[in-house]
Amino acid sequence: MGASDRKHRILVAEDDPTNQYVFRAILEAAGHETVVVDNGLQALETARDAPPDLFLMDMMMPVMDGYETAWRIIQDSLFDEVPIIALTARAMDGDAERTLRAGCDDYLAKPIRRQEFLDKVSYWLERPSSEWMPGRLARRVPQRESA
Repeated sequence: MGASDRKHRILVAEDDPTNQYVFRAILEAAGHETVVVDNGLQALETARDAPPDLFLMDMMMPVMDGYETAWRIIQDSLFDEVPIIALTARAMDGDAERTLRAGCDDYLAKPIRRQEFLDKVSYWLERPSSEWMPGRLARRVPQRESA
């Protein structure tokens, strides 16, 4: 398997079992390796052991929500080149901006649409970090968001 054919490791932080199943099924059918955790604290611990290529982050989880988790991820240089896509069921005005202020690189509202989901995942996995890293580093110390 060549470098371009390698499986991407995607860490899905999502507390809803149905969403976990759907995300895993879609991503694995597309050839990705998935690791699914129930909360932000597990996401951080798991990612430190084996950094993923992409975080998919539910913003409303128990133990540690996605806002706090995203903030901690972008403070850690280990994850400088790992994009974060926020997933939220609350598609309210201002939600996308709030996730970006917390440190996420992109946003998807749930329920997801399969093709849009796959397109967004592919976009972030294929996008050179040199194109988006300056924005990430500029947000290294963003405003902390609370739920």
